[in-house]
Amino acid sequence: MVEAPIFKIVRKSLNKVHKTLPRSSKFIIFNKSKMAKHPDIELDTASVFKSVIQMITTLDTDKACREHLERLRWNGEPICPHCGSQRPNHYQLKYDGAFNGLYKCKDCRKRFTVTVGTIFHGSQISLRKWFMSIYIFSSHKKGISSVQLSKDLDITQKSAWFMLSRIRNSFKTDVDFQFEGLVQVDETFIGGKNKNRSKDKKVEKTQGRSVKTKTPVFGMLCEGLIYTEVVQNTRGGTLKPIIRKKVKVGCTVVSDGWMGYRGLSAD
Repeated sequence: MVEAPIFKIVRKSLNKVHKTLPRSSKFIIFNKSKMAKHPDIELDTASVFKSVIQMITTLDTDKACREHLERLRWNGEPICPHCGSQRPNHYQLKYDGAFNGLYKCKDCRKRFTVTVGTIFHGSQISLRKWFMSIYIFSSHKKGISSVQLSKDLDITQKSAWFMLSRIRNSFKTDVDFQFEGLVQVDETFIGGKNKNRSKDKKVEKTQGRSVKTKTPVFGMLCEGLIYTEVVQNTRGGTLKPIIRKKVKVGCTVVSDGWMGYRGLSAD
């Protein structure tokens, strides 16, 4: 059977169909939570690294790190950050016969990589060291200095400071969300101990919950998601409005015996 010319035209046009996404940031579903990313897609994040040994073994090369990042950001279809074009067949540019993650958009003809628009953009530091620095930073409860990180990764102190600055900034979130389920709440005071100060810098009556030399911080935890906020004090009038705003009605809130949480169930 001879195919009519009109059907050839339709088939040819269908082969050119592709997605064009807006360049402005949207949302995807990541670990059952909304995160600010580019496309509106749901990623398969069931497979996560359970230990640093597993991460080092799996992501043992820069190529493996790049491919892992591409799966997280694009889910198999590269997206041009310049025009938003999403195609599985963007041009793959090779250097000395090897492909190192450099693409060329089929629509706007501009070059891009998976690191464009991320904390890795414009950095000459390998993705292996970036991933390791993120793990080290997130696993240290009291943080890590740039000097120590430079020794751990065998880089300069300036590079370590640069990496930590970007990582800290990326931990911020402008996405408004609400916790649901079992939510743990607690408060703490950040600041040096008075006994460690020199004699001329000691401040009297700084015991307990004094805010003379310490900064109170309130935090909530639910299924791996954390929300923290610097507060003026830890009274009920300060903490309970935050909980009402960030926790859905009907959820279970777990706290200690601090009186600032009293009466929360009656609200």
